[in-house]
Amino acid sequence: MDTTKLIEKFRINMEKYKKLGLNPFSLATGCAVKVDLIDTVYPALQKIREELRKINIEISPREDVDYFVSRDEMKIKRIINGGEFDADRAISLIQVNQRTANNPEYFSKFLLKVYSSIKTRRKLTIGKGHSIVTSNPFAEVAIIDLVQLNGKEQNSYTVMNNDTIQIVDPMEDPGSQMQVDVAVSNALNDLFTKGAIQDLAMLPVADAPSEELKEKLLQGFRNFAEKYNVNLVNEIQPNTNSLMIGATVIGKSDHELPMFYNRVTEGMEILVSRPVGELTPINVNMWVLSVTELLDMMENNYGIRYNELEEIKRRALRYMQTPNIAVGKIIYNHLPEFGKPFDEKEHIAMTTDVTGPGIFVVKEFAEKANVDVKLDQIPVIDRRLCEFATENFIIPNSTAGTNGAIVIFAHKKVVDQVYEELKKEGQEPMIIGKVLGRGNGTVYVPKDTVKLIERENVLKQFKLLEE
Repeated sequence: MDTTKLIEKFRINMEKYKKLGLNPFSLATGCAVKVDLIDTVYPALQKIREELRKINIEISPREDVDYFVSRDEMKIKRIINGGEFDADRAISLIQVNQRTANNPEYFSKFLLKVYSSIKTRRKLTIGKGHSIVTSNPFAEVAIIDLVQLNGKEQNSYTVMNNDTIQIVDPMEDPGSQMQVDVAVSNALNDLFTKGAIQDLAMLPVADAPSEELKEKLLQGFRNFAEKYNVNLVNEIQPNTNSLMIGATVIGKSDHELPMFYNRVTEGMEILVSRPVGELTPINVNMWVLSVTELLDMMENNYGIRYNELEEIKRRALRYMQTPNIAVGKIIYNHLPEFGKPFDEKEHIAMTTDVTGPGIFVVKEFAEKANVDVKLDQIPVIDRRLCEFATENFIIPNSTAGTNGAIVIFAHKKVVDQVYEELKKEGQEPMIIGKVLGRGNGTVYVPKDTVKLIERENVLKQFKLLEE
């Protein structure tokens, strides 16, 4: 296939990004731009927990979302780089430069400064934090959405999440509707994993090197809200002159949430709603158009023609651009009503989604449930392409995604029902493993997982099975 025109279009787009002060090659697209959890975020949080407790600020244990029993009245206020509001809960977005992101000592100091700058007379819980990396050394910022709770408790949970990206696909304009759709869908995904599908609302996060691009992004948020019937809450925006696209999102559920970690038992099956690794074809496409030797290698050594890559990429973008609300509704329907007990043969026990850390999320949740797990397969979007990307250092973890597949732990009876319901909704569910029993969170994976993940700090979290 003649790719000359595509290469020229790619180079024109790269010039657009460079004029905005952006270099897509210095950023991993989508969720892979998160600050590393294992090497930076977790050690930094451990350092500052006690210091924050002294000023009446608590950091919640690691969760996909912040959640609490709904109240009659809830007030929201966004502050940027500090401020005052009598808040009970907070959800934070931290953007740091690469020097800070790569050093847990620097990162912990940044977090301590940010969180201690919140002035409230109430005990404050930081329910969820999201941290991303910018290549702009002057674009560090903390965006904190604060919540004040008043009145009586209701028979429902309020669930909150935030997520932010910088670039989805460098072949698209930075202000395209697709970029916004992916960013908001990605933020909503953690709500849907918990079955929180009611009263959806979002507070956009939009920043850009130009006011024109910033307004274009904000219009994209308005379009998304109207299309998917999501309440749009207008709040102040950051002004770092760097590209940020994301949202804080809020939803409710009058059912219990699938966080029955102590009820995950031996023999439960693990189902994923569709293949993982959507970021791989986008990154590969970017690099093969830039380095023609990689294009030749992909076609000659791996048997992947460029038109195949384009089709895989289109499939990945469809996944990322479509909110997973259909999956969220199925999860909601397999949960006990608010305040009612869990029945393992009727209800989903535990869920998460596969995003920046890729399949590592299974390890995190196995540890939460204190169980050992065996994965029989890693269902990536295209095996050949993911192996090519890993072996040629194009992406360090080819299982990573944005608005990713949803992972469900449940009894076989429930999994079989959910599987059929997902198929009817046009999803591509697969049963990928099972719970072995109580343990310390060990996850056994096929030996050839090393062909999908190049990052040693992720690989060493797993136990490789001999074939």
